[in-house]
Amino acid sequence: MNTKHIRTAARRTALALALALLPGAAMAGDGKVACTANTGGTVSYFGSEKKENYDVAVMLTGKNIKGLKVESVSVPFMGDNANTSNIRMWITKKLSLVNRKNVVDGPTAEAKLDTAAHVATASFDEPYTIDADTLYVGYSFNVTKLTAKTKMPVAVVADASSLGFFIHSSRTFLKWMDKSALGTSAISVTLSGVEANDASFNALGTIYGQKETPTQVAMTLRNLGANPISSIDYSYTQGTVTGNGHLDLATPLAAYYGLSTTVNLTLQAMPTKGDYPVVINLDKVNGQELKGVKSEGNIIVYNVLPKHRAVMEEYTGTWCGWCPRGLVALEVMSRLYPDDFIGLSYHNGDPMAVMESSQFPSSVNGFPNADIDRRFGSLDPFYGVQNEGFGIETLWKKCCEVVAPASVDAEAAYSDDGKTINAKATMVFPVSLTDGDRYKVEFVLVADDLHGEGESWLQKNYYEPTDKAELKFDEAEPFVQGLQKVPGIHFDDVVVATTRLNDGLVSLPATIHEDEPVVIEGSFDFEAVKVRQNASKMRVAALLIDSTTGIIANAAKAQVSGAEKTGIETVNADRLQDEPKAYYDLQGRRLNSPRQGLNIIRLASGKSVVVAVK
Repeated sequence: MNTKHIRTAARRTALALALALLPGAAMAGDGKVACTANTGGTVSYFGSEKKENYDVAVMLTGKNIKGLKVESVSVPFMGDNANTSNIRMWITKKLSLVNRKNVVDGPTAEAKLDTAAHVATASFDEPYTIDADTLYVGYSFNVTKLTAKTKMPVAVVADASSLGFFIHSSRTFLKWMDKSALGTSAISVTLSGVEANDASFNALGTIYGQKETPTQVAMTLRNLGANPISSIDYSYTQGTVTGNGHLDLATPLAAYYGLSTTVNLTLQAMPTKGDYPVVINLDKVNGQELKGVKSEGNIIVYNVLPKHRAVMEEYTGTWCGWCPRGLVALEVMSRLYPDDFIGLSYHNGDPMAVMESSQFPSSVNGFPNADIDRRFGSLDPFYGVQNEGFGIETLWKKCCEVVAPASVDAEAAYSDDGKTINAKATMVFPVSLTDGDRYKVEFVLVADDLHGEGESWLQKNYYEPTDKAELKFDEAEPFVQGLQKVPGIHFDDVVVATTRLNDGLVSLPATIHEDEPVVIEGSFDFEAVKVRQNASKMRVAALLIDSTTGIIANAAKAQVSGAEKTGIETVNADRLQDEPKAYYDLQGRRLNSPRQGLNIIRLASGKSVVVAVK
C-alpha cells in the first residue's frame, strides 16, 4: 500500500477504541454480528491531500446475505467537526453518479462522530432487509479544511477481503473506482438475522494427491454466524471412497460475518492414479448440524506428487540503506526452511555484483526489491505485498502450495581438475507431454559467506533501535543498533554466475513420458567466476522455467561437492562455527579486542551478535 496517497499509521489505540464499539464479539444466539475487514492490526489512511467530498463503499455479496438486515454502519474516522462535515452513511444496490455526485437507492442516515474514539457511527431508522445477492454500504463526508488528519482521511486495512474498497471524490476520483488492490475499506456493517452457528466452505475446484497417501486439503472456512467457531465436522466422497472427520480449531474463528480462516482437512488415500469427483460436506459447526453446505470439485491422483520449492530472488547492494531487511529475510527464511527455501541474492554496485541490473531476471526499478518464482514482478523482500509484518514468508508459502508440473532434483560437483563445476537437474513429470520443450532449465551458481575489508564491504544501514519490533528477528540485531554502516557482514545466497547469461537456457525434449526422468546438464568455468572466496561454500540452484510465462515452475538446490579438488584452501566451518572473528564498537570501528560496554561481534558462522562486556 505504498503510494503517495496512503499514510500508514500505527493507530492501534484508535483502532482498539473503534473496535470496542462494534458488535463483532456477538453474544451467543443474539443474531447480530459485524461484517468488516477491520478485525485488528493497523489502520492506514488513504486520500488525495485536497479539500473535497469523499464517497467510500464496501460490497456485500453472496447468496447467504439475502434476508439479513443492515442495522448500522461505523468506520474509523480521524477528522473532527471543525475540519469535516456532512458525515452520513448509506445503502445502495449499485454505485451511481448523477452530475458527478453520488446517488443511492437505499436509506441514508446522518452519522455521529466520536472524536475521542475516532469513529463515526450511524443507525438507520428501520433495519434494511437485503433482497439481492450484492449490496453496497458506504459513507460520505466533506473535507472543509486540510490538516494532518484530513489530508488522507479514508480508513483502510491491509487485509484483502471480498468487501473491497470503492471510492469516489469531487476533485480526484471523478468516477467510482475500485481500489481493492490497495487493501479493504475499514467500514463495519452491523447485520442482524444471522444464525447462531453457520459457516461455508470455498469452492473446491481441482485438488491434487499422491496414491496410497492421505491428501491434505486446505479449505477456506468462513464464519456466517453470530458465534465464534471452535469446531467443525465434515464428511466427503472421492470417487467411491467415503469418510468423515472432526476438527477443533486451535484458535476459534471470531464472530465477524464473513471472516475466514484456512482449515486443513484430511481425505483418505486413494489406491490408484486417476481423476475422481470429490464432494466435501460441512456437517456441523460447534456441534450444531448444518444442511446443504458442501463444496464440489475433483481430485487428480498422481503416482508421485511433485514437491514445489518456490524461489525467492532478492535485489540488493551494500550501498543501499534499506536493503538490510532483504538480507535479514533471506537469513530468516533459510533458518526456518533450510531444506526447501531457495534464496538468490543479486547484488548491484558492490564487490559482489556480477551483472548489470539490466541483466537481472526481473525488471528492478528500485532497491531493495524481490520476486518469488518470477511470478509477481516486484515485491518487498521482507514485507512482501503488505506494509508490515514478515509478509514474504506468507507469500512464499502460498507459492509453494501451487502444484508444480514436475519434481526437480539437483546435483553439482567440481571436476577432477577443480576448474569446472558440473551441474545436473533431474525432472520427473507425473503426466506425459508433447510440448515439453516449453520448459527450460537455468543453473544458478551461488556463494555463501562472502566478506571483505574496506568501505565497499560495509553495509549501509538506515535502521534504528526503534525498528526492533518491526524487523523482530535476531538476524536483524546488527542493523537496529543505530549504525549507519555495519561492518563484518558475511553475505549468503549471493548469485555469482548463471547459465542464462553464459550458455543460455536449455530446453527439455518436446516428448516427455510420465514418471520417466528427464536429465539436463550444465557447467560453470570456476576459474572464470568473478566472485569466489571459499570453494566449499558454493552451491547450485536448478530452475525449471515455463518459457510461455517466464515463471519458475519448480526448483532444487545442491551443494557443490569436491571442493578439495580446487586447491583453494578452505576453513573448517565446524571447528570455527561460533568462534569470534572480529570485534567492533557501536560506531562500526574495528577493535583489537573487546571493550567494556556493548560490542558487535562477528562470528565465524557469519552471524553478528551484540554482547555486553563487563
